[in-house]
Amino acid sequence: MLLLASLAFADDLLLTHARLWDGTGAPVREDVDVLIQGDRIAAIGPDLVAPEGARVLDISGATVIPGLIDSHVHLSMSPGAAWRSDSPEQEDASLRHHLRAYLACGVTTLLDPAVLPDAQARIDATLASGAPGPRYLTLGTPFSPPGGYVQAVIPAFPSVATKAEVERQLDAVVAQGVVGIKTTVEEGFGPRIWPTYDDDVADAIRTGAAARGLRVYTHAAGPREQERAITELGATVLVHPPERHSARLVELAAASNVYEMTTLSILDSMRMGWRPERLDDPLLHLVVPAAELATARDPAVVRGFEDTMFATVYPGVPGKGLLARFGFNERAIAHRLARTNRALRALRDAGVRIVMGSDSGNWPIIPFELHGPTSVREVELLVLAGFSPEEALVSATRTPARMLGLEAGTLQPGRIADLLVVDGDPLADVRALRSLRYTVRGGQARTPAEWMEP
Repeated sequence: MLLLASLAFADDLLLTHARLWDGTGAPVREDVDVLIQGDRIAAIGPDLVAPEGARVLDISGATVIPGLIDSHVHLSMSPGAAWRSDSPEQEDASLRHHLRAYLACGVTTLLDPAVLPDAQARIDATLASGAPGPRYLTLGTPFSPPGGYVQAVIPAFPSVATKAEVERQLDAVVAQGVVGIKTTVEEGFGPRIWPTYDDDVADAIRTGAAARGLRVYTHAAGPREQERAITELGATVLVHPPERHSARLVELAAASNVYEMTTLSILDSMRMGWRPERLDDPLLHLVVPAAELATARDPAVVRGFEDTMFATVYPGVPGKGLLARFGFNERAIAHRLARTNRALRALRDAGVRIVMGSDSGNWPIIPFELHGPTSVREVELLVLAGFSPEEALVSATRTPARMLGLEAGTLQPGRIADLLVVDGDPLADVRALRSLRYTVRGGQARTPAEWMEP
C-alpha cells in the first residue's frame, strides 16, 4: 500500500502557498498546499510534498475557492440567435465556444432547466467527444399547460393537459437522465394572460415527481404564483425570485425549506441596450463569440427585442416604437431590479436558501444573456443587492451542490477537484472573480485564455 501511495498519477497537480476558502463554513486558511491526484483532491495542508512528475504551481498571493455552479443556464440557446441565421455548423461551433467560455469564467457545473431531447443529445455528444466544458445537468423537457407560459413563448416545447400526458412526459424526462423536473405557475408578467394547470394535472405532476424521486423546480414570478407553486405542485426550488414579496410568501418559503434562484441578470442585462459600453468589458471580448457581440450592439436588434418583449407581455395591444420604449426603459428596469433585490433580501433574512442562477441563454430574442460572463455578473449582482461576498459565493458553490446532491461546491480531501485560483480576495471584493488565474476542472488546470483555445 505504501508503494502504491507513493506512485504519481499522470495528472498529479500541487498548488502551493494558497489562501484557501474551502466553502464549508470554516475560516480561510493561509499558506496551505492543495494536492490533486487524477480528478480528486488528495490532501490539503502545509508543506505537502509533490509526487514525482507532478505539475507544481506556486500561487502565492492568490485565493483558492470551489468552482462556481450556475443553476439556471439554457445551453441549447445562443443569445440573440433569433436575429441571425446561424447554420447548423455555426450552432455547433457556438456550443463548443460557450462550453469553453464557462470554464474560462470559473463555472465548472451547469444546470439546464429546459432542453428538448434532441438538443440535449447534441450537448451530451459534444461533451462526450472530449470537448472541454463544465459538468452538465438538466431538468429536460419542461412541463407547460396548453397555451401557458413556456409553450406560449417557445412553441417547440410541448404541453400537458391530462394525467396521462403528465405520466408520459415524466417517463420521457426520466429517460433524459434528469435531476428534477421544471414546471410553471405563471399567469403573466403584467396582466394575467396565461393559463395554469387545473387541479388534477397539478396533482399528477406533484405525485408523479415524488414517486420518481424528482425535485420539482417551478417558474413562478409573482408572490401569489410562488405560493401556489409550493402548495399545489410541491415545488422545492423556485427558479426565479419574485419581483415583489409578501409576508405570507416569505413565511411559507421558509417553512417549506425551498431553494430560491437569483436570476437578477435578466433585468440587469437588459440595461446593456441603453449602456452599450458595457459590451467593451475585456472578459466579454475574451469569451463571447464575435457574432453575438455584434448582435448585442446592433440598435435595430435592441429595438426589435424591446418590441417583441412588449408584444409578449401585452398580447393584443398594438404597441411598437414609442409604446414599447415606455414599458422598456432603463429607469423602469432599474426599479424592477430594486424590487427584486428587496424580495431576495427578505427571503434570505427568513432563512430561505439562495442559489445563484444567471438564466444565460434564456430566450433567443434576448441578445444580452451571454454564456459565461453573465454567471460572474450574477454573483456581483447579489453583492450589489445587499449580500455579503461570502453569501454570494456560498450561493454559487455549497448551496447549489447540496440542492443537486453533488460532491462539488466545497474543497475537501476525496472531493472532485473543481476549483478556482483567483488573484486577490473575493471575500473582500467579489469582483476578484474577474482576476481568474486558473480554472481547475476535474484536476485539469488552465488559464482562461487556455480554456478558450479551440
